[in-house]
Amino acid sequence: MSVSIKTIIRFVFAVFFFSIVLILPAFVQAKNQIPTKTVMVMGTGKIYQNNSARAREEAIAGSLVSAVDRVAMEIFPLESMVRYFQAFNEMIYNNTNKFIQDYKVLAEFPSTNNYRVMVEATVSIITLKKLMSSAGILLEEKPLPKILILISDQNQNDRSPNYWWGQEKYLSESFSITALVNTIKTKGFPIIDNHIISQNTRVNPIYDKPDLNDIEAINLSLSSQAGVVIVGKSVASISPNIIGENIRSFKAIVSARAIRTDTGAEIATTMQTSVTANTDEIAGVRDALSRAGSIAGEDLASQIVAGWQKQEEPSKILEIIVEGTGDIANFEKFRRILNNISGVKNLRIKELKPEEAVIIVDLQGTAKELADALMLKAFGLIGINIYEVSQDRLRIELIAG
Repeated sequence: MSVSIKTIIRFVFAVFFFSIVLILPAFVQAKNQIPTKTVMVMGTGKIYQNNSARAREEAIAGSLVSAVDRVAMEIFPLESMVRYFQAFNEMIYNNTNKFIQDYKVLAEFPSTNNYRVMVEATVSIITLKKLMSSAGILLEEKPLPKILILISDQNQNDRSPNYWWGQEKYLSESFSITALVNTIKTKGFPIIDNHIISQNTRVNPIYDKPDLNDIEAINLSLSSQAGVVIVGKSVASISPNIIGENIRSFKAIVSARAIRTDTGAEIATTMQTSVTANTDEIAGVRDALSRAGSIAGEDLASQIVAGWQKQEEPSKILEIIVEGTGDIANFEKFRRILNNISGVKNLRIKELKPEEAVIIVDLQGTAKELADALMLKAFGLIGINIYEVSQDRLRIELIAG
């Protein structure tokens, strides 16, 4: 029985079509699947008072911790695991279930004293990386930045803040700054010695003030080749609270922020307060300052690690068509505000007509995010009407008040 050419072609096409229908969903699912790692591990639970059920639960729990440990050792540098071993263990034992996507017990064996299990566990690599980064654990072999400390301190008897970068050479540091620096050092960050800078560098008088803004802090730190500058203040005071005749309370507040010198981005911020009680004023203030400084250093270090590892989002070109530009002053005010919005870079005017202008910017983020940010800005006597938001374009009308 002969088969026609048309019949063969139809059959081949049908096979091809159904192959695509069946394979494509699997491909899409694989592409969108969250990266995971499946490992085989074994766990042991001790049997107490013939309670095999509890021993089995302990064996499974232990095997899941081992699964996360094994995956972490495979994907993270040994240097980071050694340096942050304590923080890693605290995070794993407190969050094991967050990393395990699913598991199943393949085999189990209760003996006289122990309960043994073999478990197949699937670990979420994305969740593991995210939580390790938030805990301040370095995820890749990237050198940690040098840090310059620009924190002023004002103790209970000081009439004004003290700082080392002024015209007067003030080189002594408060207990809070010492504690903060020592805590950050334990995380592996190199700290720039401000004493050497102060002794060998003539500081510009424009920086002779205790509160520096971000630009001033970055400019002051560039000569030291700092990758991050920490700016802030430490204040100590005697609280009015008294216990009996001799015991008084002492309060210390340390507030600081960390800024990347290459991008100007703020990658960490903290404000920590500590209150102590003591019969001795010097000891009470020292303890309060040291505790606040230590906690602030711990908080800053973990945030800096996460911020330093974060890759800058690639920018894309966005066209902004602005109508109602007849009043040049209003248009210039809008342009200044736009240029200062986070994520907007390299603003340039592509076309300028009597009542319309076309602006081009390099944008990190989406057009919708920029539109939302513009809606929250105050433009004084003018208003804005954003009536088109697309992937690569905004249309905005300036409305005179």
